[in-house]
This record gives sequence, C-alpha cells and structure tokens, in this order.
Amino acid sequence: MLEIDQSKLRERIEAAHTALQRRIEELKLADNHDETSAERQSIAEALDSLRMLRKLGSRPSPEANRPGGDTPDGG
Repeated sequence: MLEIDQSKLRERIEAAHTALQRRIEELKLADNHDETSAERQSIAEALDSLRMLRKLGSRPSPEANRPGGDTPDGG
C-alpha cells in the first residue's frame, strides 16, 4: 500500500481495522472453529501489520526534519 496523504492513510488504516473487527465478530458466530483457524491467524497478522502502519504513520517524515521543512523549494 502506498498512500502519501497522511490523512488518507489514517482513514484507510481505520477502515481496514474496522473491517477486520467485523470479520472477527462474524467468525465468533461460526460453528466450526477448525475451518476458521487459518483465517483467524491471517486476521491477527493483518492487525499486527496495521499496528505497525499506525506507528510509522505517527512518526514525523524525514523531510520534515530537514532544514527548510517539507516544502519542495526548501523554504
């Protein structure tokens, strides 16, 4: 996933998180837990990835730390 706009990135992360949470709730209602165990593992891994994206998204960009800020003309 490549999203340069930080606000859009946050929105997409939240949308993905919400969708995964909904699926977790659906799986809780499933009768056969053996058939859903692989999906549950995949969801757990996806949630971990989203947590990492959140952490990375909350960091200031390297460009913002350079003299001149993050403007293309350096000032």
